[in-house]
Amino acid sequence: MAGCGSFRESRGAEGNRFGRVAIRTALVAVLLLSSTVAAALEPLRYYGFDEAAYSPMARDGMHEIFAGHLFEIGIPIAGARMMMAAQANGFCKEQGLTVGSPEAMFYGFGRLPSPETRAVGADAGFGIGESILERDGKQVMSINCFGCHSGVVNGTVVAGLGNNHINQSNPNRITTRGDNYGPYEVWRLGARLADPEKLGMVVSKERTELQAMIQSLALPPVDPMPWWNMKYKKLNYWYGDGGSHSPENFSINFTVPHAKMNENRAQHVETVAKALAFARETQSPVFPGSLNAELVAKGADLFHGRTKPAASGFTACKTCHGTYTKKESATDLTQPGGWAVEYDFSDTLRNVRTDEAYNSTLQKLRPVADNINKLAAYFEAQGTPELKPHATVPDKPGYVAPPLVGIWASAPYFHNGSVPTVEAVLNSAERPEIWARDAHNPHAYDLTKVGMAYKSLSRDEFVASAAAAEGKPFLSKAAIDHGAIYDTTAYGHGNSGHTFGDKLADDERAAVVEFLKSLSGPDM
Repeated sequence: MAGCGSFRESRGAEGNRFGRVAIRTALVAVLLLSSTVAAALEPLRYYGFDEAAYSPMARDGMHEIFAGHLFEIGIPIAGARMMMAAQANGFCKEQGLTVGSPEAMFYGFGRLPSPETRAVGADAGFGIGESILERDGKQVMSINCFGCHSGVVNGTVVAGLGNNHINQSNPNRITTRGDNYGPYEVWRLGARLADPEKLGMVVSKERTELQAMIQSLALPPVDPMPWWNMKYKKLNYWYGDGGSHSPENFSINFTVPHAKMNENRAQHVETVAKALAFARETQSPVFPGSLNAELVAKGADLFHGRTKPAASGFTACKTCHGTYTKKESATDLTQPGGWAVEYDFSDTLRNVRTDEAYNSTLQKLRPVADNINKLAAYFEAQGTPELKPHATVPDKPGYVAPPLVGIWASAPYFHNGSVPTVEAVLNSAERPEIWARDAHNPHAYDLTKVGMAYKSLSRDEFVASAAAAEGKPFLSKAAIDHGAIYDTTAYGHGNSGHTFGDKLADDERAAVVEFLKSLSGPDM
């Protein structure tokens, strides 16, 4: 196969599957890909899919996800195959790729193969985010959570990691590879509810005013939170989800409008509860390699404010991101993991001057939250108050500062994925204005700067790439490559703010980064 060779799944991978709507992606191949294509020959590894590592309910949750039971979507298999092949044919010919191959699916869509440990829904030609199931007596393809919530880092596909290579573009608009717009499905459903207080989850046949309001908004992207952080938080996001023990809230996220939404709600909430049990038990992948114990100790002291940096004005990281204490059973600082986590900030909004577009957009969606909350009266009248969801929106500027477990693996950073590395998070002068990720190579990762391997581009190079993509099919090479470029001047994509690390000297910053690497793996 010309171009990329064989991108084999490792022992424990089969098939190919596609998560949500493909999000257009790419980068300027001439600038970034010439030295990385060969790396795609390496097999992928898988982390977090071993059933033996989970409780019975969490195992059931993984099965429910792979089975496609969370989304009421069904596309006839033959039609799905034909659609994917038709979409992929053009750019595969341009690139010398085989239609349907793992290389082509990753480059075109950000799709990843499934591990063999998935118990149901296996079918060659579909990826980890697609499920094969029987519905109304026919086999259909549906989407599942792993399309957006099993990402790849350093060549390892990780359960619960946001897929920051997914291509969600459409024929009318190129979006940046990795941009996630999934949370807006909550609000789109809420806007369609016809009379939730009296009719429950029945959607209007006519276009509603709330739908028109959402359609009038420019929607900024949001970076998905790693699932393994759920266990530390009372609230997972600052909108309709509540906590990881709130399946009645999360169920709204995955509800696709259909005729039996009221009738099926109890079963759907039960299914979501199992999926959340799995999400809570996922763990961060271990940082590969040993650590410098002296630097880890120094970084831990700076992080927690036990020692002060040379420059004044530094705010200790623990103020927003929690406290981490090494367990007595894991005293070797050269090895990641073994930290006790104390985090109590999941309902605290911090305004550290990062891009405000997502926060302000959520505040505009308050009327939709009010509409969703009218469902409480309906379910209470039905004698099933446990099924009522509750939606909320921020009441002031800011975002929730997350716990930092597994931070090494969850690039890019900030709520919008605008900063490619941890080093750049801690040194704002290092943040590129325009940068391109490697859209070909799932092994591309920078373990020194800790984050995505990327290429900085000039404004002229960006303009030339945009011109080359203008008018091209959204799955053409030019469009895919342009989609892999992140422009921080675009709406909702700003990389400003969170400049606390600028107060650190280089050696101090290196120590904090080394400490952050250690916050990974089991026993956290």
